[in-house]
Amino acid sequence: MVEIPQPVSGFAEGERDDSEGDGTMKRDGHRQIVEQRGRKSPVYRKAFERTLQQIDLALLVREMREGAGMTQTELAKKVATTQSVIARLEDAEYTGHSLTMLERIAAACGVELKLRAEKRPHFEREVVLV
Repeated sequence: MVEIPQPVSGFAEGERDDSEGDGTMKRDGHRQIVEQRGRKSPVYRKAFERTLQQIDLALLVREMREGAGMTQTELAKKVATTQSVIARLEDAEYTGHSLTMLERIAAACGVELKLRAEKRPHFEREVVLV
């Protein structure tokens, strides 16, 4: 089984490593702008959170594929689709991810896929899909 790292959502909170030393001020400024707009506008905050989710899904697909040592073309053959579909799924701007396709990709990559639902304060469920 391939282990997938935690989502990159920490990027919004500034938890990403800047080991090169460049871009820190720009990133901090961006974070401040995002935080200010998020406090003022629930619509902006929701759109920004949705964007982070899209990035996480795209990275999940890529990390599953790379963790299994496959190219986009090899993965496409295993899940009966085309390389361009896999490339699209790995694009952070793509919004059409389907649970069925994510299950097929996880199975082909030997990854256990889990779906988690929670509503505070009293509802929390996790289901293993593959």
